[in-house]
Amino acid sequence: MYKIGDAVVYPMHGAGFIEDFEVKNIDGVSRNYCILRFPLGDLKIMLCEDSLPHINMRRIMPPDDIAETLTRITRKKLGAGSDNWSQRYKDNLERIKTGLLQESASVFYELHCRERLKGLSGAEKKIMITAKKVILSEIMISYNIEKNIAEEILESYLEQKVAM
Repeated sequence: MYKIGDAVVYPMHGAGFIEDFEVKNIDGVSRNYCILRFPLGDLKIMLCEDSLPHINMRRIMPPDDIAETLTRITRKKLGAGSDNWSQRYKDNLERIKTGLLQESASVFYELHCRERLKGLSGAEKKIMITAKKVILSEIMISYNIEKNIAEEILESYLEQKVAM
C-alpha cells in the first residue's frame, strides 16, 4: 500500500512523508506502525497500520491538480453558511477531517472571505489557520518548494478572486 518516502496527506496535520515502519509491542500486543514526518511544524507521529484504511490518509496531489482545485475553489460563489459561528466551526472541522484538498481549501477560502467582511471568532481563526497549514504543506511537497513560496502561490489564488 504505502512505502517509505511516500508523500501523503493526513487530515488536520497536512502533508508529510512516510519515514519508516516499525513493529511495537504495547501491552503484550505486537502491531505495525507507520511513522509520518511533517516538514511544516517539524512534527512526527506514529499511526497503527490497521487504522490506515479508516483515517482518510491519501497520497499528495500533483501540482496541476492542486492548481485546478484552487482555481475552482476561488471561482465558486460563496454560500451563506450558518449564521451561528459554533455550527460553522463544527461543519468546517468535519470538512477538514475528510483529508480532501478541495474541502480544506473551501474552508480556508470561505473563512478568509468572512474574515475580510465580518471578522472571525477565535475558534474560527484557529480552523482557518489549520486549513491553511494543510493547503500550504501539500503545495510545498507537491511543488517541492519552501513555505514562503507556497504562501505566495496560495495568495495569488486569493488575489485572482479579488481582481475578478
